[in-house]
Amino acid sequence: MRLRKFFQAILLSLLAILALPTFGQQEQENQQVVQNEVIEEVVTTARFLSAAESLTVERLTVPFSADFLSAEVIARAGDSDIASALRRVPGLTVVDGKFVYVRGLGERYSNVTVNGAAVPSPELSRSVIPLDLFPTSMVRSIKIQKSPSPDVPAGFGGGAIDIRTTNAPNELILSGSIGLGSNDYSDGSGLIHPATASPMPAIIRSAIDKYRGNISVANIFSDLRINDPVASIADARTIHQGLLNNLDTSVAAQTTGLDNDYDGKFALGNSWDINNGFTFGALFNATVSEKQRNENQRREAVGSPKKNYSNVDRTIVEERTVMSLNLGLDYGNDHSFALANYIINSDEAEASIARGFDQNYEAPDQKVNYSTRVEKRELNLTQISGTHTFLDTPFIGQSGGLTEAVGLENLTFDWFFSESSAKTDMPNSTVFQGNALLDSSGKQLSTQLLASTTSGQFSFLNLDDNQTSWGGDISLPIEMDNMFLTLSGGWWGTKKDRDYRGYNINLNSVGVSSAVLDGGPGDVLTTSRLTVANGFDLSLGSQFGTESYVAAQKIDAGYGMIDAQITDNWRATVGARYEEYQQASLPVNLLDYTPVSIQALQSKLQSPTQRLAIIEDDIFGSAAITYDGDGLMGSSQYQIRLSYGQTVVRPDLREVSDVVFIDPELKVRVAGNPSLRSSPIDNIELRTEFLYDSGDNFSVSLFSKNIKSPIEQIRSAGTDDNVVLSFVNAETGKVSGIELEGLKTLYYGFFVSGNFTVSESEVALNSGLSTELTNLKRRMTGHSDSVINVTFGYDSDNGQHSAYLNYNAFGERIFYAGTGGNQDAFEQPFNSLGLVYKYFPTPNVEVEFKLDNILDERRLFEQANSQNQVATVIDQHIGRSFGLSGRWFF
Repeated sequence: MRLRKFFQAILLSLLAILALPTFGQQEQENQQVVQNEVIEEVVTTARFLSAAESLTVERLTVPFSADFLSAEVIARAGDSDIASALRRVPGLTVVDGKFVYVRGLGERYSNVTVNGAAVPSPELSRSVIPLDLFPTSMVRSIKIQKSPSPDVPAGFGGGAIDIRTTNAPNELILSGSIGLGSNDYSDGSGLIHPATASPMPAIIRSAIDKYRGNISVANIFSDLRINDPVASIADARTIHQGLLNNLDTSVAAQTTGLDNDYDGKFALGNSWDINNGFTFGALFNATVSEKQRNENQRREAVGSPKKNYSNVDRTIVEERTVMSLNLGLDYGNDHSFALANYIINSDEAEASIARGFDQNYEAPDQKVNYSTRVEKRELNLTQISGTHTFLDTPFIGQSGGLTEAVGLENLTFDWFFSESSAKTDMPNSTVFQGNALLDSSGKQLSTQLLASTTSGQFSFLNLDDNQTSWGGDISLPIEMDNMFLTLSGGWWGTKKDRDYRGYNINLNSVGVSSAVLDGGPGDVLTTSRLTVANGFDLSLGSQFGTESYVAAQKIDAGYGMIDAQITDNWRATVGARYEEYQQASLPVNLLDYTPVSIQALQSKLQSPTQRLAIIEDDIFGSAAITYDGDGLMGSSQYQIRLSYGQTVVRPDLREVSDVVFIDPELKVRVAGNPSLRSSPIDNIELRTEFLYDSGDNFSVSLFSKNIKSPIEQIRSAGTDDNVVLSFVNAETGKVSGIELEGLKTLYYGFFVSGNFTVSESEVALNSGLSTELTNLKRRMTGHSDSVINVTFGYDSDNGQHSAYLNYNAFGERIFYAGTGGNQDAFEQPFNSLGLVYKYFPTPNVEVEFKLDNILDERRLFEQANSQNQVATVIDQHIGRSFGLSGRWFF
């Protein structure tokens, strides 16, 4: 279905764009060659090496330290999404293939914007956008700023990442590609389930309201008796049976062959001169992809890893579609307007069967858990923006015009307005508990579902985020006798509202006979067995509290900055940013039809120490001083920059909500903490860069961050079978380190580029926490003490062949803090080695071969317990991936 819609969209766009007239084409092209001359945009057929050199030059022009990735560098490296591309940036690592850690700090310390606008995350368990959602085909460039400046949002820890999307073109663009791939760990069979993604049945939703959050037979009977004194318990059972019958029970996973990966991309655009100085451009992009992966795991409980463990057979099927439309209208060289819309859909279906043992199960009995999950995510983003100068605008900027009269002829002004929504729907996720009987060789003889109050659970979760963002910048360069000044200022704001709702329907099988419970979910969940007469009934709730909440957030900001080129060598930049931050996060009990929960919430809001609804405001200062020279260490140019900035990391809406939810990736409970406070940060960096005539370059950066009240993820007290992660404020935290980066040309078209970061961190927690932490002083959660990224590349002289061997690795990092004498849980180092080869048989055809995870690394988390036994918290297979694609472009 999706593939058919994809090709229909291609055909309609092709007909629409090619049907438009192309009068004045040559004149328009000549004009736009000048007005679209932007450093970040490079010709996509250029070599990787020259593009990398141009980005190094661009880094020297910005007043605060930043790194850049252009679309060409990303394409040459063979990265299909932004998360993969960012692995090449100094000090960056990618977690789960989605989230970026900057300088060893967790994803909470990364601020991600799209064209300067704040965008909500469709990820249920994370506060930042999963960057693998963005295909690199829609990216013009990526800016990674590691030193704060006044024009960047203050919610900034390790770095600020701005995704700059493609613009309307200045010439005809027509391209298409198709790719196929496979994974050696997923080239056989896997667990697939129907993935019908059925919403909550209307009859059950109506029953929840009618019976005021209690759909038990007893409560239904009591309600019937109110209006019908002769109503019988049989009538109540009939109604309850109707609820059972309406559940979608087609959730049994089947072992079947897995398909190969595929992806298709299409782009079509053009521009037209419509006279009177106006030029109009349009660009349509579309991407579809699907991959099926076995992600089998082994999990051991830290208390008794040899007795309490499970082996998980797990398969994930992911489908994605991305559509974008960019429209642009330019007037001469002075004014440019852009309208863009992006729709990103990502559907993920997961099925797993976990088999293992614990304190209640020893051979020949084995515990078995069956689970299915469908997660449907959609990110819809619409932006309008403008860039304005006034040099050639009639009556305003021309000689004798208004701007010249008031001395503002060099004034520039840009602005944007963005509306976005992130919707995540997890309909009919299921979990069923069972046991199995094994023979002496460990072979399964029989299985059956448990006779318990939570034999099974059907969950319906929905996240709805709506976010509006706006901003603008004004810049005025002033040439003086002894220096050159640039005065700038602007405003930025965002507001977001969130509605997170979760219903859990529990299947009670206490008293059901073993004969009825025999088999797995596919055997038991049939119309003949799943009956009230057999002893089944439904209840509502999660057994661990409320999991729904509503929340809102608003930021209003303004900034001012002075950038002074004092001499040919010295440059100084100073500024400040003011932000007012408002946030409210209120738990909602969807099953409470009395005023009890509302009254309790009102009581909490009246407390002088409450953090459910807060208003904070502050001023954040930044300064940088830069020296440019030549000749040092034989360089043709070098730069030394010292910068300082104040920022803050604020807890996410999810983290301060008084709710508990299940992390879909880790399968553990995560609890919010309404008492969390923001974390102010002082950032210092010294960066030195050297450029050489040969194109070689290298840089050295020293950085330090002092964090007040850093937010840490810890494991709360509990048993091996009751793992709950939560968040607390530590007292202090700090991270410091050194980054090395360089590019060296070799002989015969070979070159090597890479970066290496070494850092250390420390966090100090107080001893008054409700959880007894094993280590009150330790490294920060998520921090890696080392990160290395290296590319060994080759570009042939005739431009027909390119090859890149990419190596990425990070040091171990704390997953969560240990409690009760158990040590901290660590994610172990992952050494990623990949190969990309590209062949250009003609100037308009590209063939690419990719090989990922050549070393066949596994994702591994380990934790030592109080008896010094090492438990494998998670050991997940990844497998080697292969890809072959062809692309035609004009």
